[in-house]
Amino acid sequence: MTTLEPEPEREPEAVHEHEDEHATATGTAPPVRILIINPNTSQHMTDALGPVVDSLRLPSTQYTFFTCPSPGIPSINSPADAAESARICLPHVIPLLDRHDCVLVACYSQHPLVAQLKSECAKLERTRRKELHAHGHAHAHADAHDRQSRKYVTGIFEASVLASLGLIDKSGDEASSATAAALFGIVSTGKIWETALQRAVEEFIGVDVDVDVDVDGQPPRPRRVFVGCETTGLNASELHDLDGAEVRAKMMDATKRLLRKGGKKKKKSDGDGGDGDGDGDGRSISRVQAICLGCAGMVGLDDAVRTACVEELGDEAGKAVYIVDGVKAGVGLLYGLAKGGF
Repeated sequence: MTTLEPEPEREPEAVHEHEDEHATATGTAPPVRILIINPNTSQHMTDALGPVVDSLRLPSTQYTFFTCPSPGIPSINSPADAAESARICLPHVIPLLDRHDCVLVACYSQHPLVAQLKSECAKLERTRRKELHAHGHAHAHADAHDRQSRKYVTGIFEASVLASLGLIDKSGDEASSATAAALFGIVSTGKIWETALQRAVEEFIGVDVDVDVDVDGQPPRPRRVFVGCETTGLNASELHDLDGAEVRAKMMDATKRLLRKGGKKKKKSDGDGGDGDGDGDGRSISRVQAICLGCAGMVGLDDAVRTACVEELGDEAGKAVYIVDGVKAGVGLLYGLAKGGF
């Protein structure tokens, strides 16, 4: 991993780039250049993202990691912190956009940088199109350059929600608890995120287009897909600074609360008598089918979430729950968009 020289007029910023060690060139196609932004000042948190993206083994990729320069926000613990971190980071990130195809904001929130950077990338694309037309490129040639100059931006929050919607089974009957559609939820850090992320999900997905219509012609009602957010009571920096056993215990507790929010305790009558799961042993049945890791600092804590799922739901049902890492979801989404040339 090499360090890029900071621009002299700015405070030194942590910007590192490396090419995936598993990357392989496909013909003469250039690598997909992905800029991953940590909008807090924790270099430790940024460093933890490298192994996560490398584990995807995406061919022909080049990652650049940006950490918010100091003075900045050491731990983003509220929407207000997110807004302030965006204000600090934006002028440092804008000069990097032209050198990258994709941008991932690695903060689990409705982070203002996502919209701001989409706007900045759109400006770059418009400038590029004007330059192509000014130089008199043929239409087909200009169109090819146009696709190559497109840039894609998302946040780990948005990517994890999209991934969850693609994973859960929404085909159930809302009127029946036995066959109701599956849900997704979020395990996050401080309690403020329970309300903030509930609102963020509602604003991001709006009303689900898959609706129920009563046979008597009553207006359609939205199909519920989000169970809510449960939190650990820790902030992002404490996920790394506190004793690992304590962090793991809090993650498991929040996960179990989330599962119970979307389910109920089993009774003997709930089981089929064949697999031993309906024996009234205190375990739950839950509609929660996907759980998002609601902080970039939760790298490596998916195992704690899985263990909690198994303890709460039993081995088979617990292992069936999808655990969605927003960093992986974000990199995968951006890579697909860039490779597809959408």
